[in-house]
Order: sequence, then C-alpha cells, then structure tokens
Amino acid sequence: MTKIYLLVPYLNDSSMVTDQGALLLHSSIEESDFILRVSTKNGAYDGVLPNVEKVVYFNRSSGLLNIEATKTYTKIVPFHVILDILQRPISAGAVEITHDEYTAIVTRMQELYISEQEFLTYLKQYILSRGYYFEEETLYNYHICLKTHPFVLLAGLSGTGKSKLAQLYAEAVGSTRENKRFLRLAVRPSWNDDRFLLGYLNTITGEYVTEPAIDFLLRAEKDRDHLYFFCLDEMNLSHVEYYFSQFLSALEEDKTTDRIIPLLSETVWNQLKATGKNITVPHSFAIPPNVFFTGTVNVDETTRSISDKVVDRANTIEFFTIDLAYMPPAIALPKPISLTSENWNSYVQKQSNTSYRTSIAEIGQILNKAHLGFGYRVLHDIEQYIANSQNILSAQVAFDLQVKQRVLPHIRGAAAITSMLDELIVFTQEHDLPRSQERIEEMKGRLSNDGYTSFWR
Repeated sequence: MTKIYLLVPYLNDSSMVTDQGALLLHSSIEESDFILRVSTKNGAYDGVLPNVEKVVYFNRSSGLLNIEATKTYTKIVPFHVILDILQRPISAGAVEITHDEYTAIVTRMQELYISEQEFLTYLKQYILSRGYYFEEETLYNYHICLKTHPFVLLAGLSGTGKSKLAQLYAEAVGSTRENKRFLRLAVRPSWNDDRFLLGYLNTITGEYVTEPAIDFLLRAEKDRDHLYFFCLDEMNLSHVEYYFSQFLSALEEDKTTDRIIPLLSETVWNQLKATGKNITVPHSFAIPPNVFFTGTVNVDETTRSISDKVVDRANTIEFFTIDLAYMPPAIALPKPISLTSENWNSYVQKQSNTSYRTSIAEIGQILNKAHLGFGYRVLHDIEQYIANSQNILSAQVAFDLQVKQRVLPHIRGAAAITSMLDELIVFTQEHDLPRSQERIEEMKGRLSNDGYTSFWR
C-alpha cells in the first residue's frame, strides 16, 4: 500500500537535498511512496514545501534516491500548523503520516500551482469558449503588459473588444463580477475630479461618502490572495488627469507600499473619529499590489486627447481592425481555474533585460531632434517588458511592440517632424521592427495629407 512521509532534515545540516538518502536509510520507504519535504530557516523548522514528490528509485544500501514532482501548490504550510495537524512531536528522518493527515496538510497548500504556459493555453481556450477571438500576440501582449505595469491602455474603435478583453482575462483567472473581483466603470464627461472614484467627505453630516471604486480597492486590500481587475471604460470621455491624477502619481512608485493615495488629512480624520463619527475609510491607503487597471480609449470626435502624463505610465495596445469573416468555432467551456496572487506573481520577472538599451537610446536621440522624447520611466518599463516576455514572445518581437506602444505615442507634430519620421523609418528597417515601421509610415501619410500627425488616429 502506498505510504506518505514527511522528510524532516537535521537542523545542523544546511543541505537537506544531499542528505535525503541518509534520512531515509532506516525508514520503511519504498518506490511509489510519496514525500512531503520540511524546510528549515534560521536554524529551525520553517514549514512543509508545497510540492508532492514520488519516490521513483531508492537503493537502501547506497542511499541513492531518485524522486519526481507530481503536484505543485502555491503555499508553504508553516511548521506550527503541521504540529497542530499531527498532534505529536516529530524528529529528523522520514516520518510516516496518514492519508487524512496528508489531506489536511495539502488542503492548506491552497490551489494547485499553474505554470505560465498552462495559464496562457487556458486563457486562449476560455476566450474561444465564450465566443470571442483575439490574436495570440494580442493576448500575450496584454498579459506581458500587466506583468510589466499595473496600468494598461486599450485604444481603438468602438466595438472592437477592448473592454471585453479586460473582462475575459479577469474571468480566466477567476475574478468576476459575481465574486466582486472585477469592476468596470463607465467614465462620464462630467468627471472633473477624483471624488467620482475616491468618494468625498460630506461636510454637513461629517460622513464619508464612498464610491464603488474605493469600496473595490479597500476590498482588494483585505483579500490579497486574489487578483482584482478594475476597468475604466471610455477613459478619455473626460480628461484623464482630472479624475485619475492621484492614481497616476501613486503608480509611479516602484514599491507598492509607497503607492499612497490620501482620502482625508490625518488631522480631519482624527477629529471626526473623536466626535464619534463612523468613518468607514482610512485617512489614506496604498493601492494594493493585487489590483490591475485597464483603461479603454475610444478614438473619435466625442473623446479627449491623451496626454504624455498618461501614456508615459502605460502600454497602449491598439484595436483598429477586426476580421469579421472569422468566427471562432464553438468549444466547451474549460474547467474553471482560480489563479492566486502568489501564483500569478511567480510569472513576473523582476530583473530588467538591458540588451536593447543602446537601441532605445538611439531612438531617443532621433526624437530629440524634433524636440520630442521620453524619460527613464519609459526606458525602465521597456526593459521590464522585454524581460517579462521571455518564453512567450521573442525578444525582437517584444522590442518591436515596445517601440510601437511606449515610444510612438509621444510623437505628434506638423511638417517639422518629417525628417524625424524618415529617420525612424530607416531605423525600424535596419533593426527589423515591422510593426513600428508600418505605424510610422501611416503617421507620415497622415502628415502628408492633413499637415499634422500623431500616434492617435
């Protein structure tokens, strides 16, 4: 009968892996048995690692051990929890546990770990099962943008699926309207300050009036194990800076703990508390790291232009063409998954890829000739995007997309920028950047026809 063991290292041995054979030498473990490994930290037992491993080969005389991972979960189970489950002391070696004890431990490891490639495959299947279709590169691009920065712009014609992409991506990770982890708000032309998102203090009653957005963000703060997605629909019906400026400034910070947004001064908050008012919000809060913002941008006569302050802080993915002749075949809805914040964050690469820095600097020099350009923030985000595209898109494709999405939105002007556009076209040809080249050539065509051009159509 298959048995399950906790593999408990000696505390004076810094390497548990090399000592596995010795730990099992005097145990009754056999091939096909399963192992949960206890980790150590600072000279003490830390917890059980979220991996279930199977013994493939074990030579008792030599201590040679060969194991393979069968399941990977997302949470380490703290050692004190293990002791509560087992209700007995444990010592170094292979400690046999019952199937009930095993189930109790694994349950606390939460959801099965889902690899990034498994998630992306599931994402494509889920969207098709809902009757929608986006090109694979668009899905990958949006995913990488979210890994790079928690604010993404989706721009284009009305009805091309911008807000639907944001919704379906959220649903694919298990964040829906029903469980209140997805929120879509329609921006109104009357939004001229941030009270439409953050709420306001009613100075007559002394009560703080909340709005759906602040309720959503405070709920996310209390539930950091899950991902939350906030979609601002038709974001440029009003000037974005009027109602979103505090968010733009906060999202500049690299550390999530520094992304502070004040709601009330601390003095006023304390005074209200002292008078017995039921203030349901803190005087300030940090934008939770498990929240992602997507703004959809329509490009038509009803909307406002997007300023550099906004495009400087987000990737802009375009939606201008849709193949109406292609209707995806109907497929069954795949079994739903719930991707934890920890699981999703394991996909994020923190170390930037600087291999294109010389090319980025060269583009900056070309733009400077027309008194245009970009700063260190854009440089950093481009290098983060390229790093996070690893094993999803080639570095060359990632760089091409970044030139189009992070550099070209800064370009606008009349005939004076013609030579700069020509120089950029030559650059994209020499560096094999077809997406960026096509966009620049289109911008140059509009300059010739209209006497003025910009990234926005």
